[in-house]
Amino acid sequence: KTAEQRDQLYLQLARLYADNGDMRAREYVEKVSDSELRNQARPFMDAMLLFRAVDKKEPDKILEIVRVGDLPHIQKTWALTQAAKLVYKNDLEKALSLLEQADAEARRIETSNEERPRAFMAIASTYLLVDRRKAWDQVSDATKAANSAPAFSGEDGVLRVSLLTKGMSSIRTASAREFDVAPVFSDLANEDYARTIELAQLFEKQAPRASATIAIARAVLEEK
Repeated sequence: KTAEQRDQLYLQLARLYADNGDMRAREYVEKVSDSELRNQARPFMDAMLLFRAVDKKEPDKILEIVRVGDLPHIQKTWALTQAAKLVYKNDLEKALSLLEQADAEARRIETSNEERPRAFMAIASTYLLVDRRKAWDQVSDATKAANSAPAFSGEDGVLRVSLLTKGMSSIRTASAREFDVAPVFSDLANEDYARTIELAQLFEKQAPRASATIAIARAVLEEK
């Protein structure tokens, strides 16, 4: 077989292993001889392994992938929040440490990138479970980040990864409602309506401000 054919076989094997959450997927990616193709495949397979570990609720596997995987900051942030949600009931201290790591990852995202406020919203969403006092501060950071990211709408709660090659066309998505404005503002409105309204008004752009305002109104109406 030609080198190109072998590379495609290695990718197919890597994808099969990744689909099953098997870390050996990473070994097959490293066997790909075409360096450009290998560099495209690595983050895709690592993301697939991450999505699988989150689906299977495996915090140790999630953290291993964060440690060794070729993942962008937004995926690492999301992964750390998911791990924190899985461990906080049994190990609150570890959950808080993971959220501090998530915050550090989020702050590495470019200021103008819409992924930065999404990352802060995901951290705030997790603090609602772990330490509600810190959730307020995190939402405040998210509003500031949103004002610097023109493309942030507050409603695109999904992670997408793709790998397009001659022999493979793969797109994977993972639902990430934690990125959205509405769930966090709805939750906070039940705790302190006036303060939540003030936070919503910090959004300078119409789309996230509208999402937050509608979520607050719904929360109040449902409570009554």
